Formats: sequence, structure tokens, C-alpha cells
Amino acid sequence: MTTDYSSSPTADRRPARSRRSSWRAVAVAALVAAVADAAFAFMAYVLIAGRFNFETLLQYIASGLLGDAAFATGWAGIGTATLGFAIHAALAVVFTAFYAVVISPRVHTLATASVAGVAYGAGIWVVMNAVVLPLGRAAREPFLSGYYLAFGVDHALLVGLPIALILWASASRRTGERA
Repeated sequence: MTTDYSSSPTADRRPARSRRSSWRAVAVAALVAAVADAAFAFMAYVLIAGRFNFETLLQYIASGLLGDAAFATGWAGIGTATLGFAIHAALAVVFTAFYAVVISPRVHTLATASVAGVAYGAGIWVVMNAVVLPLGRAAREPFLSGYYLAFGVDHALLVGLPIALILWASASRRTGERA
């Protein structure tokens, strides 16, 4: 015997098309946030500081899992750079999905979305530096260094804000509400 959960209070009663557009908005927001953050990191670490090239920047991300072995050269280096890219994209999807499920339903105006997005992006940076990076094997920036502050602002404006605005616009387009 199968149980019909469709009448439960938590069942998603929106049409399948609306649910698809919700997850499409999550995918778009995650992509925008991941690309914007990667572009900022590329400019800061590769073009301005000269600390990495594009491959080693991605390998740095993979070093959170692999440690110094991530900085291999040749085909192995390309593989670890690809792993770094995948980790970066996966984190963007996780952070965007969390916002979509937990925060977005409580956001009803553009002003609230903007403030929530900036705060959420800054919060992501704090979580990454206080929890995720210490659990990994990657070297970290000194606390409150110039890079630390710059990337805090980056995450607030180029990660959290686009996530919040894209998801807010998608939700208000679906419901017909724009405030």
C-alpha cells in the first residue's frame, strides 16, 4: 500500500512549471554568483597581486580537499584545477539553494531582498572562513588582512546580492507581486 502525501500541509502544490522555474532561478543565481566571485578572485589574485595564474587559482580551491597535492603540474594539475572549479560551483549551488529554501520565502520587497542579500553574502564569507576553510587543508589569509576584507565585500555584493535579487525577481514574477 502506498501513502498519498499530496494532501499534507507541506506538499508543494504549485504546478510543475512553476517549480521548474524556481529551480531554474536557483541555477541562474548560483551561476551568476559563482562567475562573479571567480572573476573577482581572478582580478585580485591573478591580475593585481600576481599570486596565482588561472590554473593555480582553481587548484587552490581544490587544495581544501587535497592539500599541497592539488598543485600538481601537467595533466594532474588540470585535473585538480577542474576539481577546484567543480567545488566552487557546487558551493555556489548549495549556498543559493539554502537561500532559496530558508530565506527567500520571507523576502517580499526589493529593499528587503537587497539587505538580506548583502548580509547573506557577508555571512557566507564568515562561514567559509570560520568553518569551511579551517576544516580543509588550504592555506588561509590572515584574519582581517586586505584580502580578507576585500573578499568579504566581494561576497556581500557579488555573491549574496545577486542570489537574493535573482531569486526575488523570479518569485515576484511568478506571483505577480513587485514591491
